[in-house]
Amino acid sequence: MPAPTPAITTITLSPEELQTKQLTSHHLQEALEALHRDGVLVLNNAISTTHLDGLNSRMVPEAQTLYDRSTTHHNFGLGTGNIQQDAIVDPEFVFPEIIANPFATAITECMLGPNPRLRFQSANTAFKAEKRQPVHLDVHFDFPKMPFGFCINVNLIAVDPEHGSTEMWLGSHLDTSWQAEVEKSGSVIPTSILERRRKISPPVQPTLPKGSLIVRDLRLWHAGMPNRTDVVRVMLVTIHFPAWYRTKQTFLLPESLKGKIEWGNLVPCVEWVPDDYDYLQGQHDHDFDLLP
Repeated sequence: MPAPTPAITTITLSPEELQTKQLTSHHLQEALEALHRDGVLVLNNAISTTHLDGLNSRMVPEAQTLYDRSTTHHNFGLGTGNIQQDAIVDPEFVFPEIIANPFATAITECMLGPNPRLRFQSANTAFKAEKRQPVHLDVHFDFPKMPFGFCINVNLIAVDPEHGSTEMWLGSHLDTSWQAEVEKSGSVIPTSILERRRKISPPVQPTLPKGSLIVRDLRLWHAGMPNRTDVVRVMLVTIHFPAWYRTKQTFLLPESLKGKIEWGNLVPCVEWVPDDYDYLQGQHDHDFDLLP
């Protein structure tokens, strides 16, 4: 008998939590248990849909411009319809609740230790396609045997399997059996390891409302899935690392926002650029390796 399909833990924030920007102790405990056990968590209503609509109206046309360029990086090849799209460097489209979401920070600082570092900001965008990505990790090195990074993902629209919601393998962040094959497979999980894992906990492809926020352990196995609709799906990503993590990775923000973003306990590792910086030039190569 096949293993039952697991469910991602989802938390709906209360009006009081949204007003105070603080999680209750019960919700924080639920979130931490989910990340330790499953490697992923969803906060259903953590982001203003008004901000998402504004970003979507700006980023989808820009995504089409990138998609039409022969030099644009496609994640796992042209057939996936999935491109890397750098985040907007325009002060009118940088929203603190997205780049420094207080609920996400409250969770990651419990997982990573005090004052987590924000070192990465980007997006990946899915156009209509038929090809899926292989199951993989986003890191390509012998990473620490403990939580060392969390992706914070925000889709600009409601998503479901038809719109290419990400396939995730719950609990796989604790499975290191695949690392013996790392020299052969890179970051792609070998098929034999996948099939063994499937018998324990098969993958899930969630349906998420607009305004939801995903916290995902960097070690979790996952795969971009084909968007079978004509609606372009943009998914934002920031990554939190612990204070001790040795990397020089930074991200870009416009100079006019210096001192104007409420970061809370999140420490931004920023390279400040002029407000008219051309962020569409693309910087898809990012190095998360742990330095000696």
